[in-house]
Amino acid sequence: MNELLKVDNLKKFFPITEGSLFQKKIVYLKAMDGVSFQLNQGEILALVGESGSGKSTTAYTIMGLYKPTEGKVFFKGADISVETTKRPLSLKKEIQIVFQDPGTSLNPQRTIRQILELPLRVHKIVPERNINEKVEELLKTVELPSDYMFKYPRMIGGGERQMVAIARVLATNPSLVILDEPTSALDVSIQAKIINMLLQLQRDFKLSYLFITHDLSLMRNVATKMAIMYLGKINEIAPAQEFFTNPLHPYTQMLLSSIPVISKEERNLRPKKIASIGEIPSPVDIPPGCGFHPRCPFKLELCLEKDPQPVEITPGHFVRCFLYKN
Repeated sequence: MNELLKVDNLKKFFPITEGSLFQKKIVYLKAMDGVSFQLNQGEILALVGESGSGKSTTAYTIMGLYKPTEGKVFFKGADISVETTKRPLSLKKEIQIVFQDPGTSLNPQRTIRQILELPLRVHKIVPERNINEKVEELLKTVELPSDYMFKYPRMIGGGERQMVAIARVLATNPSLVILDEPTSALDVSIQAKIINMLLQLQRDFKLSYLFITHDLSLMRNVATKMAIMYLGKINEIAPAQEFFTNPLHPYTQMLLSSIPVISKEERNLRPKKIASIGEIPSPVDIPPGCGFHPRCPFKLELCLEKDPQPVEITPGHFVRCFLYKN
């Protein structure tokens, strides 16, 4: 498969001022601390983790909304590790993002037609005379009536607003779409429809997805590759089928063992129950050694002193843990 996106040792630290008025000091919030992965054409890579793990920061840095502190982002082999303002228009056309809350990502002062025609004009997708026809086509693609183009975002439901956001992304014919928890702000009744639509669009338009989520169970039948983040690092990455049948990192096992199941088959696949100990530490005050060791039931003495490096256990299955050869 052809490599589309490569993230190499990506870091993003945010400076924070602490202390009193007369005795201030700068500390750094390590939102991303050495993230590496690759996404091939046609794949759906799920980046999963608890709140504060660095998932969205990874997405925004890839998009160019944040400049990386260190590391590189490559797209189709070219280094794109710069802010979006410095990226060529052709690159912005190829990489698009669907944000979590469509209520804030769509301009409330513009009609749906104005929202959808903007990328068509900016990127010169179709001649001016065909704008209206293309807007109708985009609405049809996301299963919305053509007369919605005259409505404002406030006049339609949350699920429909997210469909408009997806249509806006499709307007530029992208290669890579970043989905930043696209269903978490929606009612449960509409989530399945949005997911099914995204999967159909991925097949129809040969898209590649970087799917940011905290919902592991959702990804079981969606992703082709899984990556688990914790405190700004990727603890495990593997093909989806192997990830769910042979999880290696204690954190992965902890997350999978806590997923509710409704069938005997799912229960047999679920790892042995591992108690979730404690809370995720602050990314401003990360413990020495392996950041997961305060919550790990299998920690070694070495875990308290040294940070493990990723090792490949089977082809494409990497884990960052001293329980495996390091």
